[in-house]
Formats: sequence, structure tokens, C-alpha cells
Amino acid sequence: MQKNNLVSLLLVFLTSLCFVSCEYDTVEVDKVVIPPDQEISFSADIAPIFTSNCVSCHDGGTDPDLQADKAFDALTNGGYINVDVPASSSLYEKLNEGSHNTRASAAEKQLILEWITRGANNN
Repeated sequence: MQKNNLVSLLLVFLTSLCFVSCEYDTVEVDKVVIPPDQEISFSADIAPIFTSNCVSCHDGGTDPDLQADKAFDALTNGGYINVDVPASSSLYEKLNEGSHNTRASAAEKQLILEWITRGANNN
């Protein structure tokens, strides 16, 4: 009987050890804060992100066309921007998934999100 208690205790210990060892560490990415008074210009701040990271594929042959002179119209008329729920904009979602995730830096992604949040103006 005492042996059964010892085995039961050992099983409880090993089971609890499994649950403790299954703990995952998460890495939090520092959120880049864009000051509210910092102007965000599509032509000066946003379009260059596409030029340096995206136009190798999105050069008119793949939608959206992100060439500097066509990017704004392609994004706004193509339904890639949602100013009501900026984080659900397909542009922003695409920048954070799969192979697109490594194209733009965290700071660039945050700048794009903030640009959308502020109304996605063509300035």
C-alpha cells in the first residue's frame, strides 16, 4: 500500500513537472512611438518605405503597384487601407505575415500604421 502511495506521488510530481517545463518565453517587440505632433508625409515618409522594401515585386506586375507615383492610388482605391480600424488594413496585416514580415522594420510598420490611423492622407 505504501508503495502505491509513493508511485502515485511520483506520478503527480512528474506530471506537474511536465506542465512547468512546457512554459514558453515570449519576446515582446518594443513598440515604436510616433509623437502626435510629428507630421507623417506619404511622399516623404511612407512611399520611400515601399520603394526600398516592396517595389522589387510590387512594380506594376503584382498588386498593389507600390511605385512612388502610383502607390497612394493603388492602396486607397484597391481597398488596402481601413481608416476605421487601421490595424485591420490589409496593407498593415500583409506587412506582418509570412515573407512580407521581414521586409519592413518595426519602426517602418509602426509609421505606416500611424499614417493610416491619422487618415492615410496623400501629403
